[in-house]
Amino acid sequence: MRQHALIASLLLVACGDKTDDGPIYNGETGDTYVPWPDDTAAGIDEDGDGFTVEDGDCDDADVYVNPGWPENEAEGNAADGKDNDCDGYVDESFRGLVVLQQGDGDDPARIVGVDDFGDTDWEVLLDDATLIPYFMAPGLEGGWLIGTLGSHDGAAEVTIALYAVSPEGDTTLLWDLSDPEVYEFGLGGVAAHPDGYYLVCTGDTVSALEPDGSALTPLMTSDPEADFYSFDVAVDGVTGEIGVFGIFGEFALISPEGAVEVLRPLDPENIEYSVWSGIKRADGWYAGGNSASGWQVMRFNLTQNDWAQKISFDEEWTPHFLETDDVNGGFFVSSTDATYPIVWRLSEDDGSAAPFFRSPYEDFDYQLWDLYTRY
Repeated sequence: MRQHALIASLLLVACGDKTDDGPIYNGETGDTYVPWPDDTAAGIDEDGDGFTVEDGDCDDADVYVNPGWPENEAEGNAADGKDNDCDGYVDESFRGLVVLQQGDGDDPARIVGVDDFGDTDWEVLLDDATLIPYFMAPGLEGGWLIGTLGSHDGAAEVTIALYAVSPEGDTTLLWDLSDPEVYEFGLGGVAAHPDGYYLVCTGDTVSALEPDGSALTPLMTSDPEADFYSFDVAVDGVTGEIGVFGIFGEFALISPEGAVEVLRPLDPENIEYSVWSGIKRADGWYAGGNSASGWQVMRFNLTQNDWAQKISFDEEWTPHFLETDDVNGGFFVSSTDATYPIVWRLSEDDGSAAPFFRSPYEDFDYQLWDLYTRY
């Protein structure tokens, strides 16, 4: 009889009667709980680990992957190749950096793998020695995306452009931005989005670039001289939220649904900052830049909608791009001093700088530019 009652109840629900009179119990002892259908339920927990995709489970087919599962040596999963705690990092281990280094026109630009001791692990030379790249992002299907701001070939028609770089260094033009009438403000930072496209800043626009170069679609537009000069971009690898960094301290967020929220617009009458790089850390959005107090690393305060100084540093070198070590703490800055291109490691405690990677190419032409962390 109880089984017949259960079937009848489910048929009523299927026919549209959604009156929630409570749970249904099945079995002679009433020990099997069958909840009524609930239109407000946040997804289905496929692997039974207590977290749905909507709850932040980044692999709902693996019980050992969810936001509540620790990722460390004690759990025995710090080297299993999985993002066990769904924080965007695999195995929670800092493995070094990938650094973009320019060439001199005879020697091509190179992409250098730096290990966790600051030594060269590998390097890939671009097949076109004329390219002068500044911006870089990891490739969505291996290799890299680079952005160039010039060419060693004085007769080149393509100078400002985006290229795909294969793991072997073969370059493929994806998008030409050389026409100043179309791209008046040139090219800024690039990033790879986990949803399968690249992000590109061009001063007045933040756009999505298809990996094959088939389309460049605007996601955010602005007036660089009045309200927002889009210079760099970063992505929250867990949520897919996009942070946009303006060259004069502007900051905006683009939601996964595409909504744009400008949190700090440009104030042309009161320019406080000059920002040269932006990143996403586990604890917030950071930028490297300078203000009246000098060079500094800043964190964006989402309550006050303004930048707050994290650390300051006073060194006799010109900083280029900022990166972070979320595992051990601290920041990395690519630079060029009088002799050596160097990546410096900045202490989070006092802002002191120590050389992390010193390029073997002792020449100003071989400057180090964009970089990202290897986890």
